[in-house]
Amino acid sequence: MKNIKFHVLFLSVLVISIMGFKAFDHFLARQIIARDAEILTEKFQKVIQDSIEQMEKLPDISSENFVCDDELIDILKVSVFDANFIRWMGITKQQTIYCESNAILRNIKDVQTHRISEDYSLGVVQLENTQSHELVLVRHVNDLFYTASIIPLEPRYFIPVECDKCLEYKLSFSAEPFLVFGFDNYDGINFVSEKTVLRSPYFEATFELSGNLDFYQQYNTISWVLILLLSIILASWITYVYWRWSLSSVSLHKQILQGVTRNEFIPFYQPIIDSRNQTLVGCEVLMRWSRPDGSLMPPNQFIPYAEDNGLIVAMTECMVEHMVKDIQTYGDAMPALFFSVNIVPDHLKNDDFFQLIKGYIDNQAFGKHRLGIEITERMPIDDLTQARSFLDKFYALGIELKLDDAGTGYGGFSYVQQLGISTLKIDKMFVDTIGHDDNFNAKTIEAIISFSKKSELDIIAEGVETQEQVDYLAQHKVYLIQGYFYSKPLDSRAFFKYKI
Repeated sequence: MKNIKFHVLFLSVLVISIMGFKAFDHFLARQIIARDAEILTEKFQKVIQDSIEQMEKLPDISSENFVCDDELIDILKVSVFDANFIRWMGITKQQTIYCESNAILRNIKDVQTHRISEDYSLGVVQLENTQSHELVLVRHVNDLFYTASIIPLEPRYFIPVECDKCLEYKLSFSAEPFLVFGFDNYDGINFVSEKTVLRSPYFEATFELSGNLDFYQQYNTISWVLILLLSIILASWITYVYWRWSLSSVSLHKQILQGVTRNEFIPFYQPIIDSRNQTLVGCEVLMRWSRPDGSLMPPNQFIPYAEDNGLIVAMTECMVEHMVKDIQTYGDAMPALFFSVNIVPDHLKNDDFFQLIKGYIDNQAFGKHRLGIEITERMPIDDLTQARSFLDKFYALGIELKLDDAGTGYGGFSYVQQLGISTLKIDKMFVDTIGHDDNFNAKTIEAIISFSKKSELDIIAEGVETQEQVDYLAQHKVYLIQGYFYSKPLDSRAFFKYKI
């Protein structure tokens, strides 16, 4: 089953990666095609502007003084010779040629022109017995025209084109007369198209570069072989990472079970001090994992996993057994203290944990000391009524319930009202705001203290680190202090010898 899961993950990532890389390649291709469409538009403008500049050098003419003599023919020939993009020039009116630079037989079927400035028009000549167009530039001089035939503007002259009959470049005018001409009809359906729009007082023109699949594919920058290779590498890496994570999770699960069997989960004790007389009144019992090599694993590396996977109750039982032994070994030399053990909602569904605690109390294992339990507000309790029914069994043993992380989680003060809480523990995140009156949490700590006083609840402040915090809390009649200001969590030997 696990192998199937890994295969499904690999194939899923492979397919998604192929689609992703191909989509990225398509994006790059469209960007490059759009750039080339801009280039063609700029080149077209350059051709027209350059030709206009050449035609501006021609002398003015009119039908009244017009004579097509050798001198005028030479002027036309020199203009064609000097121009970069003109291959023929003549003097025309309508479709009649009165004078020309060189004789080119033309059987004109149709002429369409469009005004592009005050003195110039752009035209397309449709010749007989051919589908090709001839682009002409017309200068209006009185009642005659200088007409110049522009060299064919194949897109391949300006951008790299490796395919044959695969693209078309069109110019369309939105105003009448409507003019469309293509430079290269292509085979197949239109696969990609990019447009550029130019506007002037005389026209609005749309330049469109379009092509078939062959044209589009020449812009692909990532080959299918490379896409497949990269996708396989990515899918393999993600599958491997997931496999390693699964392996470590399974391994952690087994290690925790082994740790329970070997009694590796031990208590550390963080003192709780009454700041009025600087006396030790109790502690919070915190779990640590004592590894076979003698190292201690921090709780954040295993407790979240244990809580999510139903292992925390067995670990707590292991820790409580160590705690009872510590109390029986060292507790007689200490004043009467309370020992608060953390529980989660799973503890309230497990009668084995209750029976373990009941057995210790029935046997007076704690001696003069008292046991308390703390439940965090950061985890939700699904059924508060059922939880209260279970907690009543603890209360019957004389065990009190403290609300840890008050104000930070799911329950809010409904936990206080329905679960029989006796003590609120103010979370460090609120204690840290002391001295910062503009902070929202600074108002929250005052609200928690006020609520506790009105509800006749005891209060313990966690995470206290400075004298300023101790003084502030004392001003608000909060005297039970837990935090590094007095002590970090201590192992059993250090705690039972603890002195302020």
